[in-house]
Amino acid sequence: MVSRWRLVVTVLSLTLAACGGGGGGGSSDEDAVGPGPATGKAADTARARTIVLEQADMPAGWRGAAHTETTQERERARDISICLGRPDPETFQITRVYGPDLTMGSMQVSSIATVLNTVEDAKADLAAVRGPKYGQCLIPAFRDDLRRQASDARVENVASEPLQVESFGDGSVGIRLTAELVYPDRTERLFADLVYITKDRSTVSATFFSFNQPFPAALEQSLISRMGNRIATA
Repeated sequence: MVSRWRLVVTVLSLTLAACGGGGGGGSSDEDAVGPGPATGKAADTARARTIVLEQADMPAGWRGAAHTETTQERERARDISICLGRPDPETFQITRVYGPDLTMGSMQVSSIATVLNTVEDAKADLAAVRGPKYGQCLIPAFRDDLRRQASDARVENVASEPLQVESFGDGSVGIRLTAELVYPDRTERLFADLVYITKDRSTVSATFFSFNQPFPAALEQSLISRMGNRIATA
């Protein structure tokens, strides 16, 4: 069942990263020179790779699959960024790195780390994500993606609420999205916790997705702490 919703989860994760440099997507080492230490984009990409969640971070039983970015994800990131009053992320980022899509049963975790052009870009993004429009911009995107992937269900009661998360780096933001998929014979409730952390020019975001009950709080907090500690020292 989770594979059916992989696009929803990763689109949400990229949506959260839209204010953290949603474009670029490459992991090219084109700025590296010879065998010496990486510099420029290569160094930024290497740093981003150390921040995302990996299968080794998960308890036994979780599986990871490499993420393949889609045009829809990039378009969604751009639309959300513009909704928040920020430019197209393609214009102010250097690189981004996806962590694997991690799944177990009806739960999934996805993460993305980005590096922006300037600290000022990161500060502006953090302010936008902290602002009152954030949930308003996310809800239509969440609803549209659910309708696209659950065309045989009615999507009802789509909502957002603040999610308290531990502060790391220059700031952390959490939001919980919920929705109901109403089928002729059942109703499924979806939970998606989105977490965003920034430090200097780097950002990391993650989506914790589950059916019928919130993602396990202890595991979620443990994974948020891993990302927060990594970005603080990257």
